[in-house]
Amino acid sequence: MLTIRFVVIALLVLVQTSYSQNWVHDSLYKTTPSGLKYLITRQGKGDYPKNGDRVWVHYIAKNINDSVYDSSQDKGPLDFYLGQGQLIKGWEEGLRLIKPGGAIILVVPPQLAYGSEVRPGIQSNSTLVFEIALLQVNKGLPIEPFSTEGKTIEKGKKKLKYVIIEPGSGSLAQFGDNAYIHYTGYLPDGSIFDSSVKKGDAVRITVGSKQVIEGWDLGLFLMKKGTKIKLYIPPKLAYGNEGYKNLVPENSPIILDLEMVDLIPPAPIAKWNSDGKQIIETPSGLKYVIFDPGEGNLILPDNIVTVHYSGYFVDGKLFDSSVKRLEPIRFPVGTGSVIDGWDEGLQLMRKGSKFQLIIPSDLGYGAAGAPPQIPPDTDLIFDIEILDVIQ
Repeated sequence: MLTIRFVVIALLVLVQTSYSQNWVHDSLYKTTPSGLKYLITRQGKGDYPKNGDRVWVHYIAKNINDSVYDSSQDKGPLDFYLGQGQLIKGWEEGLRLIKPGGAIILVVPPQLAYGSEVRPGIQSNSTLVFEIALLQVNKGLPIEPFSTEGKTIEKGKKKLKYVIIEPGSGSLAQFGDNAYIHYTGYLPDGSIFDSSVKKGDAVRITVGSKQVIEGWDLGLFLMKKGTKIKLYIPPKLAYGNEGYKNLVPENSPIILDLEMVDLIPPAPIAKWNSDGKQIIETPSGLKYVIFDPGEGNLILPDNIVTVHYSGYFVDGKLFDSSVKRLEPIRFPVGTGSVIDGWDEGLQLMRKGSKFQLIIPSDLGYGAAGAPPQIPPDTDLIFDIEILDVIQ
């Protein structure tokens, strides 16, 4: 029944084309304060979508001369989360005007579309026309801001302010810990601009690694497992004068409600000891040591591998590790997804293999290096374990 509904509403959008062809002269179109023009061709039922909701749509995308440059009709419905920076401003605003089962035509000026950016089929500073059918809306989990009633606002580093809602237990987070966090971000007017709670999955952050804005990173050091905290983050510790996509305005303070769902210290990492083991060298200059040969067929180009690794400088200093992050990586082999030394070395391995690769600079990051971690012309050592291979 759901598939039939998709088709019916998609056809509904197609037959509305005549509305959009003469939109400039059509008095039925309304204009919002932002400059978005719209025509609701069918209103749906239920609740209007909100930030954090997952929505499914069919759409036809046109230039102002009515030429089609993109459509979901052959690709199937498009799904995304509202209010997560995945859409142009015109879509974010326009989709909130219709309910599930509804259809709308949007005439989106450049400042609400792609501005001066050139995209396939779209010229710079283009006004665009979209015919959209809102097929389905899945509501995110309801969110209530943390209450600060009866609690004290504390001062943190660099003008960060915070309120401890629940203290949690155990040790405070330390640099390098793996923090599993639920978060909700608010603008000063109380509107939500992003939330893991809506999506249902906590995010993993390596504490102190600059994966998140500075104010958030500083707040993590105030937390324990089970801690709930409200952070009041000034613009300089948030998104500054650039803002964040179309979600956070420039020079805007933000408020974050954070819950530390889990806190796991990094796994102890030590470079594998190759003393007494044979070092094999290939014609390219790659060297490797076999700690476990693994089983099955050799890995081939285009095979997809799941890998745990730890990377070291030749002095033994660790510079990166998926093991420490508790997060293996996955990628296709032989496609340039990784440095040349990896692509060559992986094709000597099998599922379950454990190799130490000694990679000369020209098979690594070369004269450019990989700032700020890898200096130019640096030889590297990687301990690699193949967890899985899809052939």
